Amino acid sequence: MAAQSYLSTLSIEDIPGLRPLETVTNLSFWGEENYRKFLAEYPEYFGCKVVVLGESSEWVMVGFFLARSLFENLEILKVGVEPAYQRQGMGTQLMEAAYAEGIKRGCRRCFLEVRKSNQCAIDFYLRHRFRFAGTRLNYYSNPVEDAWIMERDL
Repeated sequence: MAAQSYLSTLSIEDIPGLRPLETVTNLSFWGEENYRKFLAEYPEYFGCKVVVLGESSEWVMVGFFLARSLFENLEILKVGVEPAYQRQGMGTQLMEAAYAEGIKRGCRRCFLEVRKSNQCAIDFYLRHRFRFAGTRLNYYSNPVEDAWIMERDL
């Protein structure tokens, strides 16, 4: 049974919850100060979170995305959902929220990078009509790995 969930805007109050969420989703935490700048000072950056009603009847963040709009391009910088909540449609809800906000901001295309070894994510993006657009050599660290650049029309 899918958990009761809802989406809301990612805010600076959510920053403390990003490190543990990024750890379990194999994302790199960019530091509290960087997230504070992205969410409070740079209007081209935006994000959304998905929260679920936890066992203690408190709402808990279990997924998020961070993106930015640059002219006609939407760039998905990060997206992750806790493994226990994957395959319940939450990642799709997050991506659709990113597309909708990008379109509101005048974006016509969406880009992202993904580790070449992350086949689950690649399959997810292919289901979302992304296509391969190029590669970035040694893009990731810990471990060093190339990235696929993927894109889709909005």
